[in-house]
Amino acid sequence: MIKKLTYDETAYFCDQLALILNAGMTLSDGIGILGGDIEDKKVALVCKSLLKSLNDGKTLSQAMNDSNVFPEYAVKMTSIGEITGRLENVLNGLSEFYSDRAEMSRAIRSSVLHPLMLLVMMTVVIVVLITLVIPMFGNIFAQFDSSIGETVKSTVDLAYGVGTVMLIVLLVIIALSIIIAVLFKIPSTGRALSNFISVFPPTRKMSRRFSLSKVSGAVSMMVSSGIAPDEIMENAAKLVDDKKLSAKLMECRQRVLDGEYFADIISESGIFPTMAARSLKIAYSSGSFEKAWKKISEQCGEAAMDTASSIVSFIEPAIVIALTTVIGAILLTVMLPLMNIMSILG
Repeated sequence: MIKKLTYDETAYFCDQLALILNAGMTLSDGIGILGGDIEDKKVALVCKSLLKSLNDGKTLSQAMNDSNVFPEYAVKMTSIGEITGRLENVLNGLSEFYSDRAEMSRAIRSSVLHPLMLLVMMTVVIVVLITLVIPMFGNIFAQFDSSIGETVKSTVDLAYGVGTVMLIVLLVIIALSIIIAVLFKIPSTGRALSNFISVFPPTRKMSRRFSLSKVSGAVSMMVSSGIAPDEIMENAAKLVDDKKLSAKLMECRQRVLDGEYFADIISESGIFPTMAARSLKIAYSSGSFEKAWKKISEQCGEAAMDTASSIVSFIEPAIVIALTTVIGAILLTVMLPLMNIMSILG
């Protein structure tokens, strides 16, 4: 069984399929060339699956669906492209869309992975402290006069206790991070966690920015592909796990079906920033709405990237400060009695 395609791999296939169509080749011939004598076994297997379905007389979207490796959204958009006769445009749009998703995914992973690595380093340092350094000082103090040893024993025990508590806290944080990462991989629990993040006050703004980036990218792609506004809103609503945002998009769809002007609906919905909504109204009046949506998509993507960078720039220094403070406190707790002993002996 072939594993599901990543965002990067989906973007690659959509780009290659668009190039095949642009070159005037049949999809069967182009995919045959693409999958022939290639070292990447996954690409070869996907090409083989697509080619088999196409040779059986199925459409590209049906072949993609049969392969069971393409995202559902990519399959659906490809089907719309076939119906509207703008398949090449749709594939180009999907390639750009999933390239953006891949970059966004890397930014999110970076914002999570770097702090987690720092926590692991912090845990290792504290393990060394409580298993080697503190016992070593305890042995040193034990060699002094009993009255002096009793004086500093409580201090050594305190340092050991603080280190143990911090170690437990760090291990719990790391374990929870791993559990959450695994749960995000499961579709049902992943959606539930995404919904929680979208309503949890500290993460709500961040979640909305990432959702808007996804929605604006999808809308930009669908607008350039000639998709009807009601279908655009319906498809965009299915892309996000933010229930409030999804409900707003479906409300916009209903208003489109009721005959309201699309630009006015977007402007009044409050989904996008005020300046972006105003620029859309002007763009629809001047006929340059494709360019306007493209610009909004870029702006929302940059805002999401800035959010991810801000998270990393805040969390990493905070963890470093916490690391140095805790380790410094533990060492100081042990070192001060030793300094006092040396001054007495001196």
